[in-house]
Amino acid sequence: MDDIEVVCLCQHYDMKGFYGRGLAKHAPWVKLKFPDEVKDPLSIRHALAFSPGPEDFTPYPNLELVSGGGAGVDAVLSNPSLPDHVAVTRVIAAEQGQMISGFALWHIVNWQRQMQTYVSQQKDANWNVINRTPPSSFPVGILGFGNIGSRLASALRLLGYPVKVLARTPRSTEDGTIVVNGQAGLNEIARESRAVVNLLPLTDETQGVLNADFFSMMRDDSIVINLGRGAHLNEDDLIVALDTGHPAAAVLDTFATEPLPRNHPFWAHERIFVTPHVAGDGEPEEIARFIAEGIRRFEDGKAPAGLVDRATGY
Repeated sequence: MDDIEVVCLCQHYDMKGFYGRGLAKHAPWVKLKFPDEVKDPLSIRHALAFSPGPEDFTPYPNLELVSGGGAGVDAVLSNPSLPDHVAVTRVIAAEQGQMISGFALWHIVNWQRQMQTYVSQQKDANWNVINRTPPSSFPVGILGFGNIGSRLASALRLLGYPVKVLARTPRSTEDGTIVVNGQAGLNEIARESRAVVNLLPLTDETQGVLNADFFSMMRDDSIVINLGRGAHLNEDDLIVALDTGHPAAAVLDTFATEPLPRNHPFWAHERIFVTPHVAGDGEPEEIARFIAEGIRRFEDGKAPAGLVDRATGY
């Protein structure tokens, strides 16, 4: 295949360094370029983007495909310099989905069994049984029923947890997972779940979905786990909600501002567990192969995997 120049557009990360080795190994015809390495911007038809700057697409009027560098492409789709006609893809990587599901599952089991309390007890040589709640008495709600949400739901059902999932459209399942829709379904999940995991894509409809109204319906023995986007969460509402006991705790892996500022109140809050956007770190070589295959299919006139519907945002 003829060489294709792909410009890297990202404010925060070295995408050329991150994916360059995998592309060199599996698709040497993909030539990643930083913007200052592009000799002729008019010749650029492909971009690799993650958190691009507001004018990053402007120099490339002949752009045809933007390959998103992650599972979420909200920062690409909302970019003011991205023309409406340009196709956008997002990453769908099996291993990344497994990692995110495993991350959520670890926190769900940890909260169900209250394992963190045993850590404290060990320091005092305290032999005290805290919690014998079985999975069957620990309902879990999942917001989002895409690739990752469906993986997590299946894993939870295999372990015996009742699972209720919020999906955009009605659907049936064969494994006992209950699917709900709309505001009524969202309210059901808030009221009934001992653990709520947010995996929604970020759209105009889902922005701020984790807010005071949602938290007020949650149980006082529940935990909320945000693995979607920082903009799904109203940060001030969460702090007030935790301080009043609904929910009891939160796990946060994504934030409105990243890196999370050192003076942010989340760091010191005793009911919040913070991780630095690591729930679904994809293996660079696997993602590089996915991106290269998408570019190849696009060049062959075929729809690449992960092609985003600009109307829905995912």
